Amino acid sequence: MSFRSLRERRFLSQEKLAEMSGLSLRTIQRAEAGHRVSYASLRALAVTLEMSVDLLERELYAVKHSAHDFVEIPRWVRMWTNAWWSTGARPSRRQSQVAEAFCMASGIALLVSSLLVPHLLMTVFRVAAGFTLVCGYLISVSIRIVDTYKLWPGAEIAWREWQPIRTLRGTAIDYSFVLAVMLIFFGLVYWLAR
Repeated sequence: MSFRSLRERRFLSQEKLAEMSGLSLRTIQRAEAGHRVSYASLRALAVTLEMSVDLLERELYAVKHSAHDFVEIPRWVRMWTNAWWSTGARPSRRQSQVAEAFCMASGIALLVSSLLVPHLLMTVFRVAAGFTLVCGYLISVSIRIVDTYKLWPGAEIAWREWQPIRTLRGTAIDYSFVLAVMLIFFGLVYWLAR
């Protein structure tokens, strides 16, 4: 409960409270705005409002944010979001949605085009379509998770300005990820083509 609501519950205007407590109107306005007031002023207000000085001080200087503004981020979410963007700045929500749409559109295009190609290439196209659709789905899940925990960066970085931060660890992660994806892709193609 705020100082203003304490005053209004007792049906007191700022002027009436100032008169009853012997303080200036400006002091009441400053206290209501959340500014610090002297201990003597706090004592006079506490006597007028018939409450303890400690309780009044807690009401005056309490954090004004509701509990819903603070979101505890589970460890798995921090690990999930940090794992995706370990080598550079995180893209904005809009950039992530563009990447999701691109993956979904290219997956659907590959799936449709697999109907028009010979049998051997059909398998390759369908595996590629499945892979890009799974990537689009993972991006979609990431967007929803980051939305839930409000983890988007404050400012959007333009596509041409977005540069990965090159570190040895990040480069090793990039190359190992690409290698693993290629091995999985060609392994699936080989398995399906037999």
